[in-house]
Amino acid sequence: MGQGGRGERIAMRRVCLLVNGPGELWGWARPLVRELSNCGFAVTVWLLSCPFATGLEELLAGSWNVEVVGPSGAFREFWEMRRGRRGIDLVLQLGGDLFFGRTLARAEGSLLACYTYGYKPGLSRCAAAWTAFEGMAEGLRKKGIRAEPIGDLVADALMVDDGISPWSSKESKKIALFPGSRPAIRKRALSYLGEVVKILKELDDGVEFAALLSPFCTREEMEMWFEAGLNPTTSGTRQVLADADMALTQPGTNTLELLHMAVPALVVVPFAFLRDIPVSGVKGWASGLPVIGGMFKEFVLRMAAKHRGYLSWPNRIAGHEVLPEVVGVVKPQALAQLIFERLSDREWQLSCREELRRISAESASQGASARLCARLKELIS
Repeated sequence: MGQGGRGERIAMRRVCLLVNGPGELWGWARPLVRELSNCGFAVTVWLLSCPFATGLEELLAGSWNVEVVGPSGAFREFWEMRRGRRGIDLVLQLGGDLFFGRTLARAEGSLLACYTYGYKPGLSRCAAAWTAFEGMAEGLRKKGIRAEPIGDLVADALMVDDGISPWSSKESKKIALFPGSRPAIRKRALSYLGEVVKILKELDDGVEFAALLSPFCTREEMEMWFEAGLNPTTSGTRQVLADADMALTQPGTNTLELLHMAVPALVVVPFAFLRDIPVSGVKGWASGLPVIGGMFKEFVLRMAAKHRGYLSWPNRIAGHEVLPEVVGVVKPQALAQLIFERLSDREWQLSCREELRRISAESASQGASARLCARLKELIS
């Protein structure tokens, strides 16, 4: 068969992306789905159940004009995968337990590959493993995994962003607020951040804010954030961070967005939010028990905080603190004062931006989705 015939055969192949959280869906699957579709692959996005889910994942993935399956609960997902007969030629796991990837690949008689930031059980059984940074690949190799660093998909996701800039003044000091993807945490963050912003404006009336909300948040929620004076926006992260001087965020994929946009930030986890933070596994089940569940979850997370490593991705990748992390009982007054101090520290801002750019460059920055698509073509041909 000639080269043209081979291209047609590849164009008909179906790749299934297994995704289990809003970070992987928005930061990894979004640019990859676009690239795979442009390369002629049929794409299935299979959403696995996740304690961090927002409830909007199916709606989001459905807007990409691809087949979407799930989420339907771990037990039902397992049996649905066991049935096979979906015509899947390759399974690419982007998040979740590899048990599901192995189950689906076995039922479909297809290859299983994985893109991951770290080790997970079953990775040695994958036909190929890719990661974002050389440091991540080195960690995987120490565990016997032949992993290739091909770049960070989050950097590509930023290039897919669109929307208008939320900033109104060129001269203002601009602070981007990341209140989280889960409605429960955003609800708790609304009053907390409102108080922080009020105090900070008293310290410096030249500060401007923008709160990045989910593109699928309700009009009522947008109005609540607007009335609180927090300038809500559903524009893409790239558009918001392009002119930002600093950010206030929680741990998560957004810290990688800050990394690739080289925006200094404070990573804050107030203990007041603990009961709204999801916990997985048996501990997650116990935290859902009536009456005592909330107290149990708070106890578990307080204990974890005492023995924690770095929470933000830039710090974990670098192995040292790049973005300051504030965990504990954080009063709005104290946080506002800390933001004011960092916002006034020009030397810290410049050194932080320089370090973030250096770390980002180690991931080859943009182009990960194209490189990953090329590797998948090699596997599937």
